[in-house]
Amino acid sequence: MSSNGNNTISYITSCTNVPPRVNSEMPWFAMHGMLPENDLPMLQMQLCLIYLSTIFVHNFLGRLGIPKFTSMCIVGLIFATTFNEKWAEKCSELFFYDSQANLGLISVFGYVLFLFYTGVKTDMSVIFRSTRSATNMGSISILAPFICSMAVVHFHSSKYVDMSQATQLGIIIGIFSVTPFPNICSLLSDLKILNSELGRLGQSAALVTEFFNVILITILNFTKIVVQDSSGAWLCLAAAIMFVLLVAFIFRPAMFWIIKQTPEGSPVSDHYVYCILILALFSSYATHRIGFYALFGPFVVGLATPEGPPLGTAIIKKIDTFVNWILMPAFVTTCAMRVDLTDFMDWRDKVNGGIDHFMVQTLVVIVVTSLAKLVACTFTPFYNKDMPLRDSVSLSLIMNCKGIVELAGFSLIRDVTGMPNNVFALVMVCLILNATVMPMFLTCLYDPMKKYAGNYTKRNIMDLRPNTELRVLACIHRFDNIPQTINLLEATYPTKEDPLCAHVLQLIELIGRASPLFICHQLQKKKRIDCNSSMAEKLVDAFENLEQEFKGALVVNTFTSISPAENMYDDICTLALTKFVSLIVLPFHRKWSSDGNSIEIEDEALRELNYRVMERAPCSVGILIERAQITHIFSPETPYSVCVLFIGGKDDREALFFAKRMAKNPHVRLTVVRFLPSSIELDDVRDWQGMLDTEILNDIKANKKVGKAYVKYIEKRVRDGPETALVIRALVNQYDLIIVGRQVGIETPLTSGLLQWSEYPELGVLGDLLASTDAGGKAVFVIQQQRTAMDG
Repeated sequence: MSSNGNNTISYITSCTNVPPRVNSEMPWFAMHGMLPENDLPMLQMQLCLIYLSTIFVHNFLGRLGIPKFTSMCIVGLIFATTFNEKWAEKCSELFFYDSQANLGLISVFGYVLFLFYTGVKTDMSVIFRSTRSATNMGSISILAPFICSMAVVHFHSSKYVDMSQATQLGIIIGIFSVTPFPNICSLLSDLKILNSELGRLGQSAALVTEFFNVILITILNFTKIVVQDSSGAWLCLAAAIMFVLLVAFIFRPAMFWIIKQTPEGSPVSDHYVYCILILALFSSYATHRIGFYALFGPFVVGLATPEGPPLGTAIIKKIDTFVNWILMPAFVTTCAMRVDLTDFMDWRDKVNGGIDHFMVQTLVVIVVTSLAKLVACTFTPFYNKDMPLRDSVSLSLIMNCKGIVELAGFSLIRDVTGMPNNVFALVMVCLILNATVMPMFLTCLYDPMKKYAGNYTKRNIMDLRPNTELRVLACIHRFDNIPQTINLLEATYPTKEDPLCAHVLQLIELIGRASPLFICHQLQKKKRIDCNSSMAEKLVDAFENLEQEFKGALVVNTFTSISPAENMYDDICTLALTKFVSLIVLPFHRKWSSDGNSIEIEDEALRELNYRVMERAPCSVGILIERAQITHIFSPETPYSVCVLFIGGKDDREALFFAKRMAKNPHVRLTVVRFLPSSIELDDVRDWQGMLDTEILNDIKANKKVGKAYVKYIEKRVRDGPETALVIRALVNQYDLIIVGRQVGIETPLTSGLLQWSEYPELGVLGDLLASTDAGGKAVFVIQQQRTAMDG
């Protein structure tokens, strides 16, 4: 099967000016890339078979933590390996020789789009913003393994192999030494650590190595052209430079012009997107004609495309599914189909019958390269005291992971250098093992949540000392989150005696770029705000106005995080941890109409984010639910009425302490409603939680005050959950804000019968009741007190 697979990447071979291996008996329409009537259904069947097989294998192996890339490779190995004559005959019928030209052409077309796709997502400015640690790591990850392995070839392997084999060993060393940026991004995204501290450092280091990779490949390609045609080499180089300058100074400014022509919040016109895609495909032909790799052009055009919204995002959305789920499985599978595992077992020299020294030395240099890379990438950050040993080892595993770029590289090298089948099988098996084992080790070794787990430090409102600064992290997803968050912060009434520090984090989903981005707006130059300003600028302006209102008592810091939706919780929790925040404020995932009677948006991704933050947060968390979209004006004429619904427990106590801070605001009217079982007297309470609740409420009950502020205290006797719900529904429309504790999963006599009807369990029983569609009210704030290791 492997001997019949030489045309799988014939397109790449033709692009490198090396004559492809053409079967003289191949039909003329196959040689010219045309599909006869019976070939089109066969091609469609092959693509469907590859896709379905990949999904089936990945659904099984994915549960074991094995990456999708490995599943694709395994499918290719299964189709290619000669297990027995009957199996080989069936596979030959499915992937007969003439059809492989068509399948190979489609799959390599997918790889061209993949490189363009990767280029669009890449932020080249990261190279210039890279820290010393990332630069050192990127440099050492290439130099150390390459130098060590070349020394082994020079002093040891050269005794057993000839000159051409030594040259191939050097190429193998070069491919195993590099750390391609697309591989690292795919790995970190699959492991959901793309925007972790370790993931960011790994991406920066990989992008540094990618920069050197492009330079090295360009030099090697130019050298090859000089050898083949020295007279036209300089003309070819000049044409390549002109192409890069054309893209950088003509096409890239044109793309920024497209962005300027697109109104804020509106998608980029499809006509512009299609023009850029056509330009990327044409650039492949152009760079091929000037003598460079056909893959060079699309990657350069991708790098020149502004990453992120709106243009990069629009392009990625157009081709993401088609590239990642249709064409890339075809490319990876067809590359793996060139390997027959029976060749891997062939360690005998066919000439003298002895051991195949080329195979042995290939294995030696692969082991030396991998070990040198692991040791160097572990030792460098640990020696410089950039990170502890465990994280250093995790980072070295990231830098050692192989993937699709090396797979394509070895497939290309086999055609160019004529690498023996058994050696090719060896390097491909080593590559697949690396791509399988490294992520599994990394998953076991590195847990990005460890910095939150085992936290014994109390970071909540209840345990704050008097006259201590309250630190709040407010998260913003949509523009309508800004007024409701400002209302809440203004109600807390910052003073010089009780100051407030608000960190405001705008969260944007990562689409159209590979690297997550975290922006501190205090470090950026102030821009003039106008009607065309971005949401970030409007956010900064709104909270700066709030800061001026409470000058000397309120400090506001604004940030923007661009990261995958499933990883946003890490940015939130990390910022809360580093800024010593006591409370995280999250917006509810549901948005009501302005009158509060109908639902406009139901964002399940935001709901999942809120749940993850509540599970992992290193401090207290609150979800702010606003049913009526209003901006309150705090004044004696328009007092802000707040009600605390108190059933009991640590979350309710946290909610009460937050409300007591609001009570100091002269424009806030606070009411505390305590629910008590009708069958139990307060004097009968003997459990510790109940005693704490009574002790905290006694002062309010006796004095009707918090400090000098008047507080209305009400006790309600109820029999069960339904009666509690009736009382609450009668109260909700009387207040501007209702504050409740989360108390998730806890059912008391006061809430019996309500838990089973819960629609949003992440809000707790009362929070879910107040957020339900038929509930009234204006705003609800559900608070969960910090979960620590002491809670078990």
